[in-house]
Amino acid sequence: MLSRTFSSVMIALAFGAVTASAQDSNDPIPGRRLTEYQMPPATQTHELARVPDTDIVLLNLVKIELDLTTEEFVALHSFPMGKDSGSGLHGVWPSTVYPGMMWLSLQFENKLLLVDPGKEPWTAPTILQTIDIPTPGNGPHCVFEIGNRVWAGLKEASEQTGKYYVFSADVFNTTDYTLYECLKSPVFIKEEPTTGFIYVTQDYDSSIMRIDVFTGKTEQLPIPPSVGNMAVGMTTAYGPMSGVWFTLAGNATGGTGTFGHIGSDGELQFFQLQNPLGANLGLLHVADATTKDGGPALWILSTSLLGDDSHDALIHVTFDADVKSIAGEEYIFYAHSEV
Repeated sequence: MLSRTFSSVMIALAFGAVTASAQDSNDPIPGRRLTEYQMPPATQTHELARVPDTDIVLLNLVKIELDLTTEEFVALHSFPMGKDSGSGLHGVWPSTVYPGMMWLSLQFENKLLLVDPGKEPWTAPTILQTIDIPTPGNGPHCVFEIGNRVWAGLKEASEQTGKYYVFSADVFNTTDYTLYECLKSPVFIKEEPTTGFIYVTQDYDSSIMRIDVFTGKTEQLPIPPSVGNMAVGMTTAYGPMSGVWFTLAGNATGGTGTFGHIGSDGELQFFQLQNPLGANLGLLHVADATTKDGGPALWILSTSLLGDDSHDALIHVTFDADVKSIAGEEYIFYAHSEV
């Protein structure tokens, strides 16, 4: 879900711009800008990943060359993957087990691919391995590599059972796999760094599943309706931010500007944006923004995809030293191009 046809992509860069801060919305902060770049005709180009130790970003599947100093676009090249344009190319994730290689998902072909993206922007990717999702699984959406296993949330209802599943397989022996039954429908999959538990956001049923990979036991952590709904984005963080952080995207009436954290105790902890600018935002993606000088922080992306009461913005959230409360918020609002 949460797809739209885009003709452009935007990157936030550390240059002068006008933003709004939580401390004083009348006192703009110079410091960042959003730059928009024209893309080749493509659909669902909203999952991207940097190829480690290169100047290349994959944006399903457009290869984007960046200037190593400014990280601005230099060139881009598009490559078809799968049988045709209806293959549902979606997830992309860099492999650690196979350095320099990337995992891709073909949602509507029910496959995962391990590819060599090629060292040059104009080099066509080479498929090294294909994993066919076993029945009753159906529709790999996002794909991740955690330890020596590849994971995928299966976004389509099973043709055999009508249920939804999370897929996990050993990258060295893909016949060693597990299908975990889940709710509708799995999106992001992340590991809590202290316990090793796996957490999965399930957007439509607004719940987070916890997987004990040692016992195979699963447990549901429902999102309280009073807080918000539609758990989507998730990221693993370390140090003072240790745990998994997740977002709530809301619905057609907008969001609640709410995101959450799960630490080693397994409890859900919720935070709500304090500035009125964030009150109705549906929050989609999240990333750790912690720096040595800036302290604990998150980047959060809000979306207008679900309703007009939410807006597209990039939000920088900082925390107090013990990460118990929000210390500051910075908002960068933007408009997207659509065909």
